[in-house]
This record gives sequence, structure tokens and C-alpha cells, in this order.
Amino acid sequence: MILVPELETVIILVPRTGSGSLRRAIAEKYPRSTLIYRHMEADGVPAGYDRWRKVGVVRHPIARLWSLYKFLRNFDGDHDPSYIDAMRKSVSMSFSDWIIENRVPFTTPYDSAGHGRFWPQYTVRHPLPENRKSQFMYLRPDLGTEILQFSHMATIEHRFGINLRRHNETRKAPLPDLTLTALEHCHQYFRWDFSAWEGEAL
Repeated sequence: MILVPELETVIILVPRTGSGSLRRAIAEKYPRSTLIYRHMEADGVPAGYDRWRKVGVVRHPIARLWSLYKFLRNFDGDHDPSYIDAMRKSVSMSFSDWIIENRVPFTTPYDSAGHGRFWPQYTVRHPLPENRKSQFMYLRPDLGTEILQFSHMATIEHRFGINLRRHNETRKAPLPDLTLTALEHCHQYFRWDFSAWEGEAL
């Protein structure tokens, strides 16, 4: 979640919707902007700032999960080793099985190693695993959030007056055929996501 005083806008950062690229571009364009939470949902906007406009990006739900799955298989970076290990282990199964079986939240402030540590910047109101967490829960259009489309990058750039450069892009790999059970799971949990997405064919 980014507070942008210059625009009186709160940007909701949904995982694997270009959020890393958007965060960097906003910081470059708007020096007063502040990242207060990495992936807080729209119902977690701090008091007072809830009067500002809220904006977020939606992506095709299966494409988003596939992107996250690939991202976690090679997960690394400036994170606690126990968290890295937990993320990698969470995807030690097929994509279809992960869609159905995963129980590990991607974003949580709590210590994966059990040492009682806490990282407030990763706080969310709904710490569900991403394979069960609709983008509706992040964006909350019922609270007035403006929805932008991941597949319409030019619109996003124009909306904020920025130039987006890809960051954390996963390697190109064809989407594997999903089992019927995995497809049914997606349509059960991501009904809103399918209806909100207006991009090209998956």
C-alpha cells in the first residue's frame, strides 16, 4: 500500500500484478509517496487516508497464480532464510496441486521460524493463501477502489504519469493444463476476478 500525497491517492499493491514495478515508478515520480505496507488490502487504509482515492490493479486470476507459482519456485532476495525456505517448499508440487492444496500465506508479518519476530510492513488484514484469496479481498471495489487492468499497462502509466519498467518478471513458460478439480477451485474462489478481468485471452 502506497500513500501518494501529491495525488491524494492510496495505491493497493496486489501480489503479481506488476506491484514491484509500480512501486518503483511511483517512488521515482512522487518523492513524497510512502510505502507503508507491502500488500495490505483496501480495508486496511489508515484512518484519515481512507478519504483519499484508492486505486489497484487486477490480473487474470489463473495467470496471476501461475506467475506467483513460478516466482516462488526460485524465490530469493533480501528476506529471512526461513521465509525463503517456506515459500520454496510451498510450491514443491504441481501447479494444479498447489492451486488446490497450498495453505501457506504469501504475505504475513509473523516469523516463519517461530522465533516470535514480527515485520509490520508485511501486515495484512486477511492472511489467506493466495490460491484462496480473491483479488476482491485486496481491492474491495465495494469501498470505491478504482480498478485498473494489468493487461493495459499504457493506461496505468497514463493514470499516474509514470513509465513502468518490468521488475521481478518470471521466466516465460507455457501455462500447464489444469486438472478439472483445479479449474473448479479457481472458479469457486475467483468468480469476481474472472468477471473483473478485461484483458486478452489467457
